[in-house]
Formats: sequence, C-alpha cells, structure tokens
Amino acid sequence: MDQSLLNITRDGANKSAAERLLSFQGLKPSSALELQTYDIDHFGDSEKYAGASSMPLSSGSTAIMRARLSLPNLSLSLVKTFPRIIRGYQLAHAAAVVVPMDQVTSTRINGQSIGSSIVVLKGASDCLVHEPVGRLIGVIYFTPPACEPWSSLDGYHLLSPASDMLASLRGQISATLETAANDPDLLNEPASRAAVEQSLLSVMNAAIATSVDSRSAHATTSTYLRIVAEMESLIRHDLTIWHKTTEMAERVGVSVRTLQSATQAICGMSPHRYSRVLRLWSVRRQLRTGPARRSVKACAIAHGFWHLSEFAASYRAAFGELPSETLHRSLREHG
Repeated sequence: MDQSLLNITRDGANKSAAERLLSFQGLKPSSALELQTYDIDHFGDSEKYAGASSMPLSSGSTAIMRARLSLPNLSLSLVKTFPRIIRGYQLAHAAAVVVPMDQVTSTRINGQSIGSSIVVLKGASDCLVHEPVGRLIGVIYFTPPACEPWSSLDGYHLLSPASDMLASLRGQISATLETAANDPDLLNEPASRAAVEQSLLSVMNAAIATSVDSRSAHATTSTYLRIVAEMESLIRHDLTIWHKTTEMAERVGVSVRTLQSATQAICGMSPHRYSRVLRLWSVRRQLRTGPARRSVKACAIAHGFWHLSEFAASYRAAFGELPSETLHRSLREHG
C-alpha cells in the first residue's frame, strides 16, 4: 500500500488536496466511489439517512454534488451544497461528523455561527441550520464506540479544533476520496480498506479529542427556537392567510422586536421573508408531486398568493423558472 496517499500531513499535501476538491477536481466515479449530482427537488432523498430535510432559499448556481465512499464501518461523503435551511436530525444510534472543507463561515446552527467548527451529530438533535450560500462539507457517518469522547456527545456539538488538526482532517478526507477515485483496486483488498478506514478514524478522533466545545447553551437560543417553531406552526395552519408581523407576534405571545430578533437569529431573515420562503417551497413541492399540480393558479391561491403576476415573479426569482415550467416538466416526468 502506498502510504504517501494517507500521510497527508507532509509537504503541504493536505492543502493542495483540499483545494482540488473545491470543484470536485480529481474525483471521478469508480468501483469504490459513487459520484452523483442532484437538483433541489431530489436532494432530499440523500438526507433521509440522517432524518434531515432541506428547504432551498434559492435555486442559485451551485451544482449540487455528492461523492460517497463506503468502508467496512463507516461511510465518507463529500457534498457540495446550496443555499438552504436544514431541519433535523434523527440518527438513532449513529453519529455524523460534518467537516467544513472550504472557507465559508456564514452558516449558523440554532442561531450560532458554525464558522470553521466541526459539527458532531449523535442521536436525536433538534437543529435548524441556516446555510445562506452553498458550501463544501465532508461527512463521516458511523456507529460510534461506547467510550469517550463519544459517550458524552449526544445531540449536536460544535467542536473547534486547532487549525493544524482541522487541516490534517481535511487533508485525510481529500486523500481518502482521491484514492477511491483513482486507485479503487486498492480498496478491494480487505487489509487496505481497513487501513484506510483506521487512518481516517485516527485523524478524526485526534481532531475531536483536542477540540473545544463551543456550542452555546444560552436560554435565549432555546427561547428563539420555540418562537420560530410556534410562528411556523401558525403560518402552516392556514397558508391562505398572510399574518402581519404584529399579529404573529401577538399570537406567539412575544413583542414584535423579539419575534424579529428570533427569526433573524435562527433563520437569517425577517418573519415576512421566512413566511414567503416557506410558501414558495410548499408551492413547488405541490406543483411537482401533489394533486394541485394540475393548476398553477389553484396552488398559488392555496398558499396565499392572490396576485398571480407577483407570485410568478417571486417564484422565478427563487427557483430560476416560472411555476408553469415546473408544472409542465412534472407532468412530462409523471406521464
């Protein structure tokens, strides 16, 4: 086995490998590596294992891609994402370690900036993630051992490793995926597969063991999450009604300022915009899969969009196409 493929901490190989992966350069499908592209309508299928769901904020220009390698006791994925809000997670007895592979620092989880932290998800986690721009992440999914540090990492945690440890982990992920793409025969050998897996786990465990847990446990976070949940429940109860911000605040039992602060902190936008994003995504899902797909007008009105020209403009701005185009494509796909 060529140990240089795994010893990514030498000669700056970790940095160059990570840079190549920013555009998935150097990755190609192989007998060991699965490479897929998605659109915003089908990306959800790839999230089911984690009990999560994404709601796009815009169609954007980011190509949604996923490279996936299965090893004996874990799976390793590289995901190029899109602007979105993510809800979840339900991982049962598994854990997922999410590693930032680029320099995007604007993502927030439950109102707290992720920055360049590693996110550890284990068991059930009540999370709302605001990802305003697409980014590149590595995801290690596995069943954790019943020992420290894993036994005390239930829920979600933001772990801030030293910069050299994060660089080492990023490089290990990059080198492992490039090996799967360019030398898949190596991974057909049980001993080599076990060595690759152990090397990845060792670097990951070292990064986590030396990290500082920066998750915020402030009461304000829990309060804001509750406020957003209650506001969303109110919106979804009757989508034909557009509640004013003052009315939503009154129904939720908080001041207008508190409602605005909660929605901005957790979702990265105003209550009115969040209401619009929810409705537009719900319209799109119905146009693609629901019984209302036979009529754009009926679907729009059912979601409170009474002015069809304004609705069509908002829909096009969000998804890059008119609602009629979404409907026609759906009808063609489903006969």
